[in-house]
This record gives sequence, structure tokens and C-alpha cells, in this order.
Amino acid sequence: MKKKIGYTLLIVLLLMLSVGFYFIRKFNNAFFKEKSAYLEYSFESKPIHFDWAANSTGSEGYHEPQAALIIPLKIEGLTHQFYMQFDTGAPHSYIYENDLKSLRAIGLNIKEVTKGEECFVEQLDFVLDDNHIKASMIRILGDYGHTFDKNDTISKIGIGTIGSDFIKDRITAIDFKNQTLELYNERPEWMMSLSGFKPFDFTGRRIMLPATIDNKNYELFYDSGCSAFGLITIKSRFDNYSDENTEVIAYNAKSWDSSISIASKLTNQPIRIGNSDLSLKRVSYVDMYTWSQPLVAPFTKIGGWLGNQPFNESTLILDTKTEEFIVIKK
Repeated sequence: MKKKIGYTLLIVLLLMLSVGFYFIRKFNNAFFKEKSAYLEYSFESKPIHFDWAANSTGSEGYHEPQAALIIPLKIEGLTHQFYMQFDTGAPHSYIYENDLKSLRAIGLNIKEVTKGEECFVEQLDFVLDDNHIKASMIRILGDYGHTFDKNDTISKIGIGTIGSDFIKDRITAIDFKNQTLELYNERPEWMMSLSGFKPFDFTGRRIMLPATIDNKNYELFYDSGCSAFGLITIKSRFDNYSDENTEVIAYNAKSWDSSISIASKLTNQPIRIGNSDLSLKRVSYVDMYTWSQPLVAPFTKIGGWLGNQPFNESTLILDTKTEEFIVIKK
């Protein structure tokens, strides 16, 4: 009887591992698969100022000063305060459908193009700071965003997302300390003199940066949409990287139309990214399926989600042409 129970448990365990491995492999293949790239745009290499959007959330009204990295956007003839979120976690840039309907309602002649099941804005001219952008084939995110009218000129209106296709085949310098972003077609002279560029993986337009934490090497997915976070990792690493006496901040973080339960702590845990020694500043974990996270983590390509916090006093340069990067500490 004991042998039968033992064999049964072993078979159940093997089935669970097989099913888990199948879904993990499916996730990896889908997450890193090559994506279509229709977006094209012209620009000027001028600094583009960005802002931090704050947010208050949770039962105790926790205030997060850097909930999102947003770029003010102007459209000729309109006095509205538009913006787009800079989110490298999104492989595509988007115009939100509900905002697009409102733009048309106040007089903009915006044409659409359909490819397969996807709809695109044929062309849109706008200004990011003093940088004139002429963009074509921006994806439309269906049934998303908010409506507004011609008199909504006071509140800030998010009309879209700037994803990682925006920095494809570009050199992008993100100066977090001075809150500017600058694009180049080729490395400028001042950048050519920099030494210490390191390779990174850009498969599927996912920015995977090599990092060292606690003498262990990881490939971390840089997601600027996780703006408020330093590192989102599994519960066991969260415990190792943080002080048990430090207060936990728990709240629901918004992810598109859904919310995710997150637990965070401030931390002084050092992290080495490229040739630069930084601080995580905040470590977090997703407060669900914590029991299975240590089993799943070794089989994924992602060693954790890397947010903006470690770079707050630095400049991150991403050269997606050569797939090299560097972090410059101020």
C-alpha cells in the first residue's frame, strides 16, 4: 500500500512538473518571439523632457511619487495637455481608441489602416518637448483610454503609450536625474568617447540587462512601465534583499486594465548593472502564487522585472542597433 501511494505521488509530481514545464516554455516562446514592426517616424535629436506621474493607492492611501514616466505631447492647433507613457515593457506603441475617437470629434482628420486583425493610425504629427515627430503606422489599442472634448484643456490626458518599437534601431539616452530622453540614429561624438558598453539581449523587443545581485548573475527585464519599482522578484529573494524589520508597503499596482497585488520594501541592496554599482532602492514581489515562484523561476529567461528606481541618479544608454548599453553614474 505504501509503495502504491508512493508511486501515485511520484506520478502526480511528474505530471505537475511536465505541465509546468510546458506552460513555462510556452510563456518564454510567446514573450520573446519576434514581433511585427510597422511603426516608422522621423525626429530631431533634441532632449525630450519627461515627468513623473504620481499616484495614491491602497487602503491607507499610499502616495507613490513616481508611478509612471510620462512625456508631454502637443498637437498643432490644440491646447490640450496630452501625454504618452514611456513603457519599454510594451513591445508596441499605441494610440488609445477612445482618445482617438475624441481627437476626431474635435476636428482632427486621422486616417486608419488595417493589417490583418490590427488597426493603425496612418499618420500623426505631434511634438514631444521641442522634438517634432512625424509618425506612421501607430497601433490602435481597442476599447481603451478615455474620452474628452474640446474644452478639456485643464486636466492631463493620456492618449497612448510609447513602447520599445520606438527605440528600435535607435540609440536612446535616458537621463533620469535631469528627466530627459534623447534619440539618435548614430552615436554622437560625446558618446563615442565612452568606454564600458556591455551587450544586452533585445529579442522580441524585450530589453534584458545583465545584472549581479548578491554575487549571482541574472538577466533582468527592464520595464520602464514598472516605474515605481527597483526590482520585482520572487518572495525568497525579496526576503534576502530586504531587512525583516523594514515596513512592508502592500497595494494593488495597475497593469493596463487589471491590478496586481504587490508587496514592497525599501532596501539598500546593491546591484551591479553593466560596469556601474547602483542600489535597488526598492525590492518587491507579486503577492500571489508565492509557493510556486521558486519552482518556476529557474526555468524562465527572466531573472526579475527591473524598474526605474536604480537609475534615478544616472543615465541609461540603450543602443538597440548594436545591442549594447551603458549606465553612467552622475
